Amino acid sequence: MIMSLLGSGLLLVGICMLYDMTGHLLMSNIKESVAMIMESGEYQVPLMVTIGLICVGLAIKSALFPFHSWLPDAYGYSTVSSAAILSSLVSKGYIFLLLKIVYRVIGFEVFIQSRIINVLFVFGLMGMVFGSLSAIRENDIRRMIAFSSVAQIGYIYMGFGLGTEIGMVASVYHILAHAATKSLLFLAAIGLTDVSCGSRRFVPLTGAGYRHKMAGVGFTVGSLSMVGMPVFSGFVSKLLFAQACLGHDVKMLPGLIVLGISTVLNAIYFMKTVIRIYVPEKRPDCEIITVKDEKVYAMVIVLFVCLNVMLGMLSQPIVTLITNGLAMFA
Repeated sequence: MIMSLLGSGLLLVGICMLYDMTGHLLMSNIKESVAMIMESGEYQVPLMVTIGLICVGLAIKSALFPFHSWLPDAYGYSTVSSAAILSSLVSKGYIFLLLKIVYRVIGFEVFIQSRIINVLFVFGLMGMVFGSLSAIRENDIRRMIAFSSVAQIGYIYMGFGLGTEIGMVASVYHILAHAATKSLLFLAAIGLTDVSCGSRRFVPLTGAGYRHKMAGVGFTVGSLSMVGMPVFSGFVSKLLFAQACLGHDVKMLPGLIVLGISTVLNAIYFMKTVIRIYVPEKRPDCEIITVKDEKVYAMVIVLFVCLNVMLGMLSQPIVTLITNGLAMFA
């Protein structure tokens, strides 16, 4: 709650400073006034501070590294349905708000000239690595998935930090891909823990993929997508990010290197878990908890798997829609 209020407060301070400099609250009028400020050369420092406050406020709300400390506990200990909604929709809503402010309030060109994108790029790269390292050290499957979200949010901000159209397209596509995949992982995790005496630790999860076949399949598909296996949505996201990095002069090399390192780290903790749940193990000496309506649960898992495959196989029309949508935004 404290971190959320801090983020909201910084965003509100930034909006107040924008109103003080421009005299407007309508987005189109603010954008025109900001463009005039950039041309005249006055209020340069206050404008940069304002953009920085807005970006930091929304970075806290969306759990960008190093403002991510609230996320593992919030996602790891909430109910599964809450965790799925939080990871797929709520945190991405703040990223979408930042996207809207960049295009419709500040202006994309002004945002690039502010050099705040360099800070977002560095924090994004750090999030991709340190989020994955934290996930590797975790012994709780729910917290591992939560730390994975920190890494995936780093991908999105890295795309913003590139300051190119294809980088923004890659980030928006990754918002969709991550929403579909992370919800699948959280829902599959509850099925695995229910057949493992309710434990979320890795040792009791041994063989859980055999005890709950649908949850095992769902977790495996989500893991392959996060690693970037072809056919799934995660592969298209990483391909788009790689293409965005290739077109950049300065940020190409660090972007590609960290993208490769992050993919390897993703493979380590996700494939380790997949192997764990499919290692043959005798049934635990405890009561197996079952979902009240297994048919509904299985249908939800199947729908998320189909959505993931659809995003991976029909990516080009979606990318075209995102590109056209960003052009309309601007």
